[in-house]
Amino acid sequence: MFSRIRKPAIEVSVIIPAFNAAACICACLDALSAQKTDREFEVIVVDDASTDDLSFITAKYADNLRLKLLRLQINSGPGAARNAGAAEAAGNILVFTDADCVPAPDWLEKILASMVDPDVTGVKGVYQTFQNDLWARLAQLEFEERYEKLASHGEIDFIDTYSGAYRKAAFMAAGGFNPELRQNEDVDLAFRIKETGARFLFAPEAKVAHTHREGWLAYASLKYWRGYWRMRIYRQHLQKAGNDTYTPWTLKAQLALLMLFPVTLFSKQLRFLWKAGWLGTCIPLARLALPERPSLAIMTPLFCLIRGVALLAGMTTGLAAWRQKSD
Repeated sequence: MFSRIRKPAIEVSVIIPAFNAAACICACLDALSAQKTDREFEVIVVDDASTDDLSFITAKYADNLRLKLLRLQINSGPGAARNAGAAEAAGNILVFTDADCVPAPDWLEKILASMVDPDVTGVKGVYQTFQNDLWARLAQLEFEERYEKLASHGEIDFIDTYSGAYRKAAFMAAGGFNPELRQNEDVDLAFRIKETGARFLFAPEAKVAHTHREGWLAYASLKYWRGYWRMRIYRQHLQKAGNDTYTPWTLKAQLALLMLFPVTLFSKQLRFLWKAGWLGTCIPLARLALPERPSLAIMTPLFCLIRGVALLAGMTTGLAAWRQKSD
């Protein structure tokens, strides 16, 4: 008699929340099928009550991936979807990406390399994009400026979920993502786990390709809602307001300058100083943009202005909303 050959135990669970993602998720799963790694991993796709049908992926990837498809009955947001995936995960390391991301062939290996050290609780990877749209390229350069800041720290305090990993034990002990947060839930979780003394590392080689929003209006809308939800995060983590390893000094300075702008209406000299200060804060981003495309460097002051105004508008609205709830 022949004994049944057992599959090796799963070490890693890759969790992907999906909402109306039928058009993009195959690119993500194809990339996961092509990972250059000897690690045993599973992929858990959590359908967040989509109106499209993802059931086809079970058969499509049956021969290439250890794939589980879960479906939530009520649309609950990405945090709740990731929590559902984590609850079903067999691996002791949880790796997160999004349905609209395409991991590089060595992504999994690169993001897990730092976790060979048992003292490391979490790891953060990076975005890359192959778009030509002006605003998408500027958005990528914004990430690159943030990545420079992260790389300057021996340890970081922020892990986002387009390319990130946690030890499952730490994730579960923290209670996972706050399902009430529809954005910035990854910021909140990272801050909570970091408060326990956890060690996070930055892995710039762990890359996923992403299609950023195109056009200034779509970009401004994204930043508005980021600002709105960030105010709720700061209510819970006030010590992190303006004091994290992810936000560059240039953005902090630009937000301060925008708040001071009304004062310049009373003096030409103040307006001149304000403009000089604004252009000075744009230099680091322009420095990154210039080797890629001179037109990008020229656009950075306008890009930063739209970003700052959108963020401040969202932050103001968010602060008012959370104050009203607390009253």
